[in-house]
Amino acid sequence: DLRTMVDFCCIWRYDYPQRVHDICKAIGGKGTMLSRCHYQVGPEKRDELIAYARALKKWLGYSNYEDTPLQDRQMVEEVENRVFTMLGEREKTKDLLVERTFIGLACRNIDCSFFGSRGDGQPEQVFPSNASRLDSDWRSRMRLLEKQILSEMGGDAYDFFCEVGGAEPACHFKFIRRVEILIGSIGCLKWRGYLPPKDSKVSGRRQVTQRYLSVLHTYWSGSGLAKGDNDKDFLSLQKSLFDDLGEPELYKRWLIASLWKNIKNQTEHQAFTMKHWVEFVQITRSLMNSAYDEV
Repeated sequence: DLRTMVDFCCIWRYDYPQRVHDICKAIGGKGTMLSRCHYQVGPEKRDELIAYARALKKWLGYSNYEDTPLQDRQMVEEVENRVFTMLGEREKTKDLLVERTFIGLACRNIDCSFFGSRGDGQPEQVFPSNASRLDSDWRSRMRLLEKQILSEMGGDAYDFFCEVGGAEPACHFKFIRRVEILIGSIGCLKWRGYLPPKDSKVSGRRQVTQRYLSVLHTYWSGSGLAKGDNDKDFLSLQKSLFDDLGEPELYKRWLIASLWKNIKNQTEHQAFTMKHWVEFVQITRSLMNSAYDEV
């Protein structure tokens, strides 16, 4: 299970690099082995996507009374305020674009399944699998909306017809960023007309990754500080990960070397295609005894 966690540490996910800390804690015997695969999200991420869908629906004037309230009320209010601010006043073309965006977000599968053990005996809530319920005719409604949008906007409409979140799955670290760019553009009826402030979590990931690679290499190779001796952030990160891992026993060094190699390969080569990730997940589920044993 630990080795599989290492294999599924994806640098393109929204929960990286925190995932590296979770893995090191598990290897050091101080954390759970609960882990998600490439296209899967946790309950917090799922709730955030649900909040965006509900905010779009509320802006259109639809009631959310039938929906189960989300626990993080502050997050819900922040998302709603952000969406309403970006969209501004209602008008016909905006209504069409917002409804299409809502359908696009709500039809995306939000997979919250997992493998491994939580360690506390509690099951993980894996449903709902979508941000909102859609009518059975949503596909024909989508086609009708696109036809009306083309009639209103002409060729400019194609900028707005991108898949919600872009081509990335919901687990991608830029997924919500893409959603916000689309919503901000709808608010101005001009592509990228209102560009929301950039989230610091989506910036500088390559530099962050190099620091993590250096720390991981130091642990598994036992080579000492090859670089970063005077870098306070480096030293702080090293202390944090080393404390989580504990004494560098041989099996721990092997696991960290595997993690280092996985991350390094992803910086040099593009990540697995979605097709291969899905195949990888299916193989994992068929072979691992612990998969879903708590659900």
